[in-house]
Amino acid sequence: MRMLTKIYRLVILCGILMVIFILSSVTRAADHTNLEEGLPVETIDAYPIPYLGREIQTVFNYDRGHEGVDSFIVTPRLEFGFPRNGQISIEVPVLFGEIEPDDIGETRLEWLYNFNQETLLLPAFAVTGAIDLPTGEDSQGVDPLVKFIITKTLSRSSLFHRLHVNLAYQFNDDEQPRERSDWYKASIGYSARLSNETLFVADYVREERKEEDIEFNLIETGVRYQLTPLTVISGGLGFGIGDESPDVRAILGFQYTF
Repeated sequence: MRMLTKIYRLVILCGILMVIFILSSVTRAADHTNLEEGLPVETIDAYPIPYLGREIQTVFNYDRGHEGVDSFIVTPRLEFGFPRNGQISIEVPVLFGEIEPDDIGETRLEWLYNFNQETLLLPAFAVTGAIDLPTGEDSQGVDPLVKFIITKTLSRSSLFHRLHVNLAYQFNDDEQPRERSDWYKASIGYSARLSNETLFVADYVREERKEEDIEFNLIETGVRYQLTPLTVISGGLGFGIGDESPDVRAILGFQYTF
């Protein structure tokens, strides 16, 4: 019964967001230089999608644990460019693996707001607020998150070198045994154009997990390729540092603007 209740909540949330999408009929071109979480690295930039823009994204994530344990996460995500200089999104991860039973994860509702366009000296700043809703079988509580984002262009050449810094802090609303009361994720990333259609991305991620005494350290690299004016595909690899980090992470991603 508890699982059914959570599924009903999820259906209602998705329905509300789909109504918002339908009410907007503006179609914008996709932008492969706009970094999105997991496409193909964790670090994002400080810019939202265009006002009233709509995107559907899917991230396929594979982790090979240090003890040889495989886990898979498929994350569909919907984004809507609203208000101006901002965007809202909803995502629902689907979990597969050798240790935990297959399940949906916590549904995330997120809002990003960009404060400024960068200048010659001043970076672009943005903030993200999010809540994770307990839609999974063993999920408890509503966990809020805040993330600060900085993006700075390093040169004005056609290569479009940019540096990105992310710092996220999340709170545990209903702490369970062997869980943290709060945790953080920090990353620094770099992106550059390889061609008009291809963007290279790399980052370093330091992350505390919700479970006590578990930390991840990852080096990730990948590319984003503009396949059509409305479609971007991504691919990346990550390598863990330390015993608790995954040995290998592989990511494939898809974005479609409609």
